This record gives sequence, C-alpha cells and structure tokens, in this order.
Amino acid sequence: MYNMHKLLWDIRNVPAVNERFQAAPDEVLDEYGVTGEDRRALKELDFKALHELGYNPYLIYFCAIQLQVDRADYYAQIRGEKELS
Repeated sequence: MYNMHKLLWDIRNVPAVNERFQAAPDEVLDEYGVTGEDRRALKELDFKALHELGYNPYLIYFCAIQLQVDRADYYAQIRGEKELS
C-alpha cells in the first residue's frame, strides 16, 4: 500500500514522475513496485477501483487532477455513473 500511496503523491508533487507516468506508465509502475489489481487500476485511471482498494481518497483525487482528468468525469466515475473508456 505504501508504494502506491508514494506513487500517487509523487505524480502530484514531482513533475518528472507525472510526465514519465503519462509517457511510460509500465516503467514507472515497475519502479514503484506496483502490481496486480493496483497496477491495473492506476494504469487504466480506474479511480473508483483505487477507492475500493482502500487508497487515500485525497491522494487519488489530486493525482487525477495532475493527470488532467476532468473533475466532472472523476466524480461521475467515483459515483459509478461513468465507465472507463
């Protein structure tokens, strides 16, 4: 859990990590040791799944904002009103 929280934090606060994640997510996920369902959820920007997996909602939200996810889309996904594309 710590590795994912660290990655969510770094995507928000370290521009180089954000840029690298957007360009090559698998490389960054490997670097942070994120595997399994956690990996799938972040790679697919499945924020509802991240919430259900127990990750910090604050970190998830601000990570989504840094990844330029529209706020309305983010909230619709969390409420289950929008499926992933």
